[in-house]
Amino acid sequence: MAGLQRFITYIYKYKDDEKMENAGFAKIEIRGGQCRMEVHIRNVSTQQPEATIYLFARNEKVMQGIPVGSIPVSRGNGDVRYSFEIKELSNFGLTMDDMEGIVILLEENDYLASQWREGTIAKNLFHILNKKETLEDAPVQNALERKQNEPEENKQTKEDEKPFESEDDVRKEAQSEAQQEKAQPIRATGLPEEAHLEEAGWERVFQKLRLKLDIFYPFEGQEIECVRMQLNDLHEFPKKYWYIGNNSFLLHGFFNYRHVIFGELKEETMTRYFIGVPGIFQNQERIMAALFGFPEFRTAKTAEYKTGSFGYWYRFI
Repeated sequence: MAGLQRFITYIYKYKDDEKMENAGFAKIEIRGGQCRMEVHIRNVSTQQPEATIYLFARNEKVMQGIPVGSIPVSRGNGDVRYSFEIKELSNFGLTMDDMEGIVILLEENDYLASQWREGTIAKNLFHILNKKETLEDAPVQNALERKQNEPEENKQTKEDEKPFESEDDVRKEAQSEAQQEKAQPIRATGLPEEAHLEEAGWERVFQKLRLKLDIFYPFEGQEIECVRMQLNDLHEFPKKYWYIGNNSFLLHGFFNYRHVIFGELKEETMTRYFIGVPGIFQNQERIMAALFGFPEFRTAKTAEYKTGSFGYWYRFI
């Protein structure tokens, strides 16, 4: 996996192995032998104060999970960022190219999962790997060796307790023991909130907001995805942009229409993000909008003339 690779994968709730609604997203960036990974979950039903995040690879249908670290969960929401050396995965006999998705176990038959390669997702297919072990070999072999090297008196005692135990029984027992052992995670380093937010850019902010806010397309005939924001949603922006919430023109539009918008405009060579303030196109309004930093206007409905039309004054960020 050479060079830079960056992608977003959406996380879904699963209950009794049935895929439910969207519950968040993860952003993964691979560059220079390092993987940066951030995970955001929303509206999750769990009493756990934290949950473990696993990357997984498939061996046939088996989902081989590698623990990355934990994500704190408060009121059903959680956010975390990690950075780790890709070579760490070799301790599990795997590479980053082998990874196919993410699993976050919750309670009983509830879990979260995401995948960027198609395949079957089911809890009974998920197995946690330990370092230097593979699902087929090490746990079973180690257990068999323990059985073979066990002192005769111990074997006899166990035989008295258990009338019969075949090699298949031993393998099943070993598999169960391996899954119950606490797996050691890869050496991932947590990243501070603000520093990573700045580096991740507006794509991350937009993805986070679209999880909790209404998504709509305010411009007729144009596939420009936006979210409808309240003033307190501006706190999802990096701190140095919070001053926008005190902009007089933005406040004027918000109190008239009870919302502002944050949008994603995809162009041929790039994607740009903008803040929009609702209003009516008039010449005096145009002057005020420009003075306060919102020089562009786009009508909500297709119109031959802008004057008198409802739309949004906006600025790119």
